[in-house]
Parts: sequence; structure tokens; C-alpha cells
Amino acid sequence: LTKFKIEGRADVEKLTSVPVVGDIPLTEEKNEKNGSIAVFENKNNLMSETFRNVRTNLQFMLDNDQKVILVTSTVSGEGKSFVSANLAISLSLLGKKVVIVGLDIRKPGLNKVFHLSNKEKGITQYLSNPETDLMELVQPSDINKNLFILPGGAVPPNPTELLARNGLDKAIETLKKNFDYVILDTAPIGMVTDTLLIGRVSDLSVYVCRADYTHKAEYTLINELAIEKKLSKLCTVINGVDLKKRKYGYYYGYGKYGKYYGYGKRYGYGYGYGQKQ
Repeated sequence: LTKFKIEGRADVEKLTSVPVVGDIPLTEEKNEKNGSIAVFENKNNLMSETFRNVRTNLQFMLDNDQKVILVTSTVSGEGKSFVSANLAISLSLLGKKVVIVGLDIRKPGLNKVFHLSNKEKGITQYLSNPETDLMELVQPSDINKNLFILPGGAVPPNPTELLARNGLDKAIETLKKNFDYVILDTAPIGMVTDTLLIGRVSDLSVYVCRADYTHKAEYTLINELAIEKKLSKLCTVINGVDLKKRKYGYYYGYGKYGKYYGYGKRYGYGYGYGQKQ
């Protein structure tokens, strides 16, 4: 069955001409304290280095005045919230003021990633009532002083309609005035239309797939998005790459790290929608 799933960069490059901006290794087992957070200040480990590379590649793709990065995937469980959270942390470690916005408003994932307690407070409050003070809904993170979180908030009965309104455009303009980077954690684009609506406010789009999980046939949706220019400056990230596989050993030259990382366990950081087998 594995031949129907993406194994790594070679498969992705056969399926699409969209640029690959990073290969993220399988992570060590999650713990209660850090959850899905894999990038830490003053830690020069493999995961921090990997996200630095992704960060650098994305910065090259952005023009000087561009700062809004959308992160999506085909289906649930591919790691888009994991990627968006750790990318946001990596950017904040440059001394840049960063806000990550929970725009997967049907199944908000950032609450779990960042252990947020106030789950009702979030961007859906503003989208439902644009008289709300948006910046009052932004929460500081306990990760570092430059990182802020604007969660999804309460799940609304009419998510598609809310995202189609110009309240979203106004919200993003406000965030751009207050932050150096705005990271949008959006819904899997192969499952709901919400992300296509959000695409209008982004400058760059990161499409996450996951090694040994994402089906090749489903991943080719990325080509339709690229050809029809439905998402701006589209690029892709491969999550969950098993560096113990022989072909990856030569590609990365990370052999010395092998014993420090528990690569054997796979995580689908897709909160909800049902796990895909």
C-alpha cells in the first residue's frame, strides 16, 4: 500500500513542480509539557534547524511588504497546525513580532498546540461582530515575548459565510499593522472550501503533506490550485520524513542525530475531521 502514499521528496517532485521548501523529520514522542512544540529558543537541534531552513526559504519567496503566510494541507492529520505553530515560533526567534491565527474555525487546532484555556475567545467573535476590538482577542504566548496567538474561538454555525465577508480582510489588515508576520492556520483544503476563501488575504501559501500518510492521488490537488492560481505563491512542505530510511541518510547527512530522536512514532497533528487510514 505504501506505493500509493508519498514517501518523501522524490515522490513529491514527480507529482508536482510546486517548490519544496522543507522536509520535516519525524518527531520524538510528544510529552505533556511541550505538546506539538518542537522549536525552542537556544536549542540547536535537528527540528530547530529544519524550521530555520523552511523559514529562510519562505523569506526568500516573500516580497518586502508581504507578511501573511497561509498553511494548509489536503486532509486532516498531515501536520498543518504543527507546521504553522513551529514556523511561527521560528520566525519569532528572529526578534520579529508574530501572530498565529486559528482559521480552521470548524475544528480549532491551536488550542491544543498551545494549551489555551479560553476556547471561546477568538477571531470568530470578530468575524461575527466587527465592532469587537480584534487586538483584545489576541493572546500573548508563554513561549516567547514576540509570539502571539489569535485562536479560532467558538465554532460558528456559518463558517463559510463568515470567512466570505470583508470582516476577514479588515482583521488581516489590522494584524499586518501590528505584527511583522501573520501566520494563518487554515482548514484542510481537500475537505472544506473555507481555505480558498481565506486565500484572498494571504501573500504566500504553504501546502503540507506527510510522508507515509498522504495519498499521492489526493496530493495532486496541489497542481489544480497552482494552475488555477487559487492560492498565492504556493509551495509545499513534507512532514514526518523518516530519516532512518536509507535514501534519506545520504540526502540529509544527519546520521549523527539518529540516536537522539525517536523516529519510530508518527503523529497526525490533525485535530478532528477523523483520522485517515
